[in-house]
Amino acid sequence: MKKCLNSLLAVSTLLFCACTTNVVVDSTANPMAVYDEVSGTFTGKLPGTINNVFKATNIALERDMKLYRVGQIPGDNTWKVYARAELDLQIVVTLKQLMNDEVEVEISYGSGNLMKSQQIFNAIAKNLRVYNRR
Repeated sequence: MKKCLNSLLAVSTLLFCACTTNVVVDSTANPMAVYDEVSGTFTGKLPGTINNVFKATNIALERDMKLYRVGQIPGDNTWKVYARAELDLQIVVTLKQLMNDEVEVEISYGSGNLMKSQQIFNAIAKNLRVYNRR
């Protein structure tokens, strides 16, 4: 019985810890992002300052993705941008300035949607490149 419980614990630990997926994204800073299936969050990095990424995020959510942006909360080197999608799904984009002129972008789309999160991230990256050319 003890061996059975230990085996069950080992298998459940392996399954619980193996719930992240590496995703290729359109970012010059880091072309790989991570999607955590347990929490439903998508995390990637973009080059630049948090102010430029914040502006690119607002344009991506409203104009490109046709989402309804409902607010933002500033913090110490962070921004949280809130939006709503069809069926009143909540989208939270968290921006965090990193030390090496990179910004970590974390996207939570409802209870988790890899495809939509990746589309939002790529729209932010595209708008950031356009914004930096000006």
